[in-house]
Amino acid sequence: MCLKAFGTWGADERLKLRHRPALVPKAGGTMSRARYMTTLVLGLSLGASVSAVAQSASASWQSTPASILKNSLRTVVGAQDTYRASHPVFAGTLEVLQVNPGPDVKIQIIGATPNSWRAKATHRARPGRSCVVFVGSLAVSELPKTDGDGEMAGEERVPLCDRME
Repeated sequence: MCLKAFGTWGADERLKLRHRPALVPKAGGTMSRARYMTTLVLGLSLGASVSAVAQSASASWQSTPASILKNSLRTVVGAQDTYRASHPVFAGTLEVLQVNPGPDVKIQIIGATPNSWRAKATHRARPGRSCVVFVGSLAVSELPKTDGDGEMAGEERVPLCDRME
């Protein structure tokens, strides 16, 4: 590779430097080309393949009772949406939704109307603690509260949990 001093380059060569295409498309990210290359070179120099890094990251993540309960309630939200699309009301029981949260999780649908529903989930490993969720318009007195901290669910479709330390 032949390098020239910047002052000896012609206008065309300087224009190519300013307007060269990016090496990596920026799909919503802001990682600069230099940081990307540094990360790539460092990763490869350490002998790490991309798949090995990805496997390592997923293997090190462990589910917690709170994450299990939140995911279970998100599943119920989706199942209720599907059920409501073909019925005049939301489902009043978990059996109707055909959701099986597993042996350690208990989910109760506290109330269901044509326009709203609320539910609570508990985990066997955290007695006295719970997560709650609701969908639809509810009066403040109807919003579900967690068992341990007494926190009231505030955002529709978003599970809220007690501290589970």
